[in-house]
Amino acid sequence: MEMKEFHYEDGLRVSLFNLDHEAVPYHYHNKVSDLMYCSRGRITIELPDSGEVFTVQPGEMFQVPSPSRHRFVNGAPVGTLSRYVLLQIGVFDINFVQDSNPIAERFAGREKTVGTDRAVYIADRQEDIARLAERFDRARPAELTEEEQADVVQALRRFASRGIAGAHPRAAVHS
Repeated sequence: MEMKEFHYEDGLRVSLFNLDHEAVPYHYHNKVSDLMYCSRGRITIELPDSGEVFTVQPGEMFQVPSPSRHRFVNGAPVGTLSRYVLLQIGVFDINFVQDSNPIAERFAGREKTVGTDRAVYIADRQEDIARLAERFDRARPAELTEEEQADVVQALRRFASRGIAGAHPRAAVHS
């Protein structure tokens, strides 16, 4: 797994993940939701609190509301790289789940929901996300290849154009 963190300012954090066949460990966020856009391969998202498993195809978006425990897994055939762009809005926090092997075993071989291009909730940040897409379109962050840059710009434009103003209905309320 390769994680490229290249932007975190003004409450917007953008990262890119290239997944081989290792999973991002189970974790949760108290204050931010994970908004992800699959740009290559196929991403499987496991949500142990609700017992749900989703598969996200290239060009599709998905949001994990806080504080749901979750992990992202390469859902493509072995040897196929999968990539996703992650957008987080707010003050970043992360909590890793200790001893997650029993959780992973529960999800082994479980049926997945496919075709999950879902609504994502972007608070009041539509204009900020659109400006960020244009910024990355004009100037590639040093950490990214040209292909990764194009994926990030496409993801941010999709979040900005299709995102819903407001909080995710299943997200915890924070003051």
